[in-house]
Amino acid sequence: MNKLLQIEELGKVVQVKEFIVKIQGLPNVAIGELVEINGAKGIIFKFGREFTQALVEEEFAWALMLEKAHLIKPGSLVKRLGSFFEVPVGKEFLGKAIDPLGRDLQTQTPIPTTSKRPIENFPPEIYQRENIRTPLETGIKIIDALFPIGRGQRELIVGDKKTGKTSIALDMVLNQEEVISIYAIIGQKKSELFKILKTLYDYGKTQSVIVVGAFASDSVVLQFLAPFSAMTLAEYFAIEEGKDVLVIFDDLTKHAWAWRQIALLLGMPPTREAYPADIFYLHARLLERATNFKEGGSITAIPICETRGGDITEYIPTNLISITDGQLYLENNLFQKGIKPAINIGLSVSRVGALAQRKCLKEVTKGLKLILSQHKELKKLAQFETKLSKESQKILQRGELLLEIFKQEKHKLVETSLQAMVYWLVLNGFLDELEVKTTKEFEEQFYEFIDSLYPKLKKDIANNGFTSKNIKTLKKAFNEFTALSPLWQKSLSS
Repeated sequence: MNKLLQIEELGKVVQVKEFIVKIQGLPNVAIGELVEINGAKGIIFKFGREFTQALVEEEFAWALMLEKAHLIKPGSLVKRLGSFFEVPVGKEFLGKAIDPLGRDLQTQTPIPTTSKRPIENFPPEIYQRENIRTPLETGIKIIDALFPIGRGQRELIVGDKKTGKTSIALDMVLNQEEVISIYAIIGQKKSELFKILKTLYDYGKTQSVIVVGAFASDSVVLQFLAPFSAMTLAEYFAIEEGKDVLVIFDDLTKHAWAWRQIALLLGMPPTREAYPADIFYLHARLLERATNFKEGGSITAIPICETRGGDITEYIPTNLISITDGQLYLENNLFQKGIKPAINIGLSVSRVGALAQRKCLKEVTKGLKLILSQHKELKKLAQFETKLSKESQKILQRGELLLEIFKQEKHKLVETSLQAMVYWLVLNGFLDELEVKTTKEFEEQFYEFIDSLYPKLKKDIANNGFTSKNIKTLKKAFNEFTALSPLWQKSLSS
């Protein structure tokens, strides 16, 4: 009986640096291909050429070990597995917390699924992309009004430690009804996972969210793979299932640290802040995969980046700002003053989302920006005790009201149509008599009033904006509310 001759390509380990293995041989191996060493799997991720002691140029490959790196010694045989590194994907992951390899974070066992996708993928071509047309509403008033986000956009959240970056990202997740959310935790403490899972559970959002976690206590390899694994899951839902997906990367500063560790072990020449020269390419090839697909759904990417001392000119923040479509800059001084979310209006921007903004908000946004810019200048004059005209005082009052309205406690989200009604009332002078200190109380009572007695108006404004009919009904509703509200009567009397 004839037996087929099977030829295997083998190499050998010549050097081990923690979780990185240098391999000699394997002339046909490719980047991203899986190899096996002493029963442990690794990924080929870099090639190099060096001269041996005999001055013969040799080619080497470097592999990142996914497991059991401590068992590998120089001289160990390396076997090609004939496949590229893929991660499991599928609906089975919804409602689960997993590591970058698709294993349950609690039990460390693989979650059964039938589909896999390569963890590295080329960004979609221009012809595969569609204009961003649908808003991704966050329920955070200042973002939805001034810095709107569209489905398929990339918006950076940047700021110092402990300024509320994670809270904003979580609120974005909590506000989604039809959008699948994937939350990637990179290099954080494990306690962050429990906080996030508790919040998702408390607000009943666990079934539409996947958490991908690689923590500070995990290997650098897993921390490096985590955002790519999350993006691969997002591509499965967007391309194969036609769903809209929101991906949070919390945070890419720590991801850059992981890659810097790998690069330094490899002896790659450090550049600015000791990062390797390809750090921009690392995050560009990740975030460029987010888009609004012409055939399929969309992937909205929200990377988070940490600054030190509010310096957004650091290497990683400037890289990410240039890759993304805008940034939400959280200022430590505002946070310390109790202004939450602590978004700096002057340094934050959204370059795409306004194209997809809901009509009712679009109709008031220009007026809001004008009032806020005028208010900023008038406040400077008021500091010098300059006597202001009645018109200027009115603008100053409306600006103060808006800044108070923009303050919002975490997880207390507001529908865009309700937001738009209050902005319209401010811009048209209906709240000029309201005391600034009672703004929050007014908002809560007014939202409850509209929800109870005018739900149709809320729906009509959300769909059609401020038509003459809707304006007439809003005025009627406001007059009824002020007649019944003790808060309003108190403001008038004072």
